[in-house]
Amino acid sequence: MRVMVLYMAVKKLLSIVIPTHNRSCYAVACVQSLLEIDSRQFQVVVHDTSDDDCGLAAWSATQDDSRLCYVHWNGRLSMTENHERAVALAEGEYVCVIGDDDSVSSRIIEVAEYAKANEIDLLTPVIKAIYSWPDFKTSFLGSAHAGKLYLGKVTGKIAKKSCQTSIQDALNNACQGTEGLPKFYHGLVKRSCLEKLHSDTGAIFYGASPDISASLGLALTNEYYYVIDFPFTIPGASSGSNTGRSAVNKHKGDIKSDPHMIPFRNLSWPKELPYFFSVETVWGHAAWETLKQRSPDSLSGFNLNRFYAVCKVRHSDYKVAIGKAASGLVASNDKRYSSSASVLAQVKFVIELTITKLKRILHPTASNGMDVYGPFENVRYARQALDAKLDIEASAKGWCFNEKGSNE
Repeated sequence: MRVMVLYMAVKKLLSIVIPTHNRSCYAVACVQSLLEIDSRQFQVVVHDTSDDDCGLAAWSATQDDSRLCYVHWNGRLSMTENHERAVALAEGEYVCVIGDDDSVSSRIIEVAEYAKANEIDLLTPVIKAIYSWPDFKTSFLGSAHAGKLYLGKVTGKIAKKSCQTSIQDALNNACQGTEGLPKFYHGLVKRSCLEKLHSDTGAIFYGASPDISASLGLALTNEYYYVIDFPFTIPGASSGSNTGRSAVNKHKGDIKSDPHMIPFRNLSWPKELPYFFSVETVWGHAAWETLKQRSPDSLSGFNLNRFYAVCKVRHSDYKVAIGKAASGLVASNDKRYSSSASVLAQVKFVIELTITKLKRILHPTASNGMDVYGPFENVRYARQALDAKLDIEASAKGWCFNEKGSNE
C-alpha cells in the first residue's frame, strides 16, 4: 500500500521523527529526553501504531508542549508505512528519523544551523555515541553493555562524499547496511530532498527496511553528501529492538509469521533473493525494491555472489531456502551469480569474520576502546551525560565545527 503524503508547511528548523509500535517502555524516555532540550527551533513527531496498553499515548496526553506532535494510528501498519506517515507530519526544514529507544544531543540544533548556513542538504554523523539499555545482551558478552553509554573520540571534522561512489560501494557489498551511504535514520536530511524522493515515485520508502531504502534513495537522487565526526544522535540498543534480537542471533525466521513482516500486506519478494526473514535478507529486499523503483538499471550491479555468501555463512539453518533461490539463478543463467564466484565470496567473508573474532578475543572488552559512562537507567539520562561531556570538551578546546570540506 502506498501512502499519499501531504507535506506540512515548514515551521521549524528541525523535525525529529519517531515511528513506534508497542514499545512505550522505551519511547516515553526517548521523547522525554528530546522535550528537555532547551530550544524552540525543533519539533518532535511521534507516529504510534501501538495496540497494547498504549502507555506512550497516555503519557503524551499529559504533555503541554507545542513542540510535540503525537499521532496514534488505529490499525497495524508495516514499518515502512509507519515511517512514511510519520515523515509526512514533519514541519522542519531538516528532518532526522530516530528509533524509539534512541535520542539526540542537544547540539543537533547547532548542527542543523550549520548545515543550513553552509547549504548542506545531507549530513551524516560518524557513530561515536552508543547507549545500551539495561535489558540489552549480546551472545559474546552477555549483559556487559547494560546501561552503558559509549563515546569515542570526537574530532568535529566534516568531509564531502560522492553519492555515486557510495552507491557503487553499497552494490558491491550487496547493500548490507547503510555504512558509506547518506543516512536519513540518524542523519540530517533537508526537506527538499525528501520531497524530490516522493515526487519521483510517490513514496520515500520501499521494501522491508526503511533505513536502507531511504539511504539508497538519497544517494540515487543527490550528487554528494557530507559526513561529520560528531555525535548529534545517540543510537540505542534494547532487547526488544531489531538490534537486540540480532545481538543474540534471534533476528530471523519465517517471513509469513515473523512479527516484523506480518504487517506487510501483499509483499512482493524478488525471486533472486532467498525467501526467509533475517537482517541480511530484509536489507537485500529493501535495496532491491528501492532500486527497482528508482534505478532499475542499477540492479545489474547488485553483488548477488556476496549476498549469497553472507546468507550461507550466517544462516546455514536456512540452507534449503538459500539453495532453492541459488538454483533458480543458475537455471535462469543470471550473469550476476555463479556457484564458483559465490564460493570465493564465501571464503572472503569467512576470513573477514575470523579477523573480527580474533580482534574480539585479543581485546575482550565491551568498550572496544571507547570511553564508558554509566550505567544509566534509560536513554534520557544517557543523553544528559553525553551533553555534559560535550560541553566540557567544547569549553576546554574552544571546540567548533571545522570548515566545510576541510577534511575532504
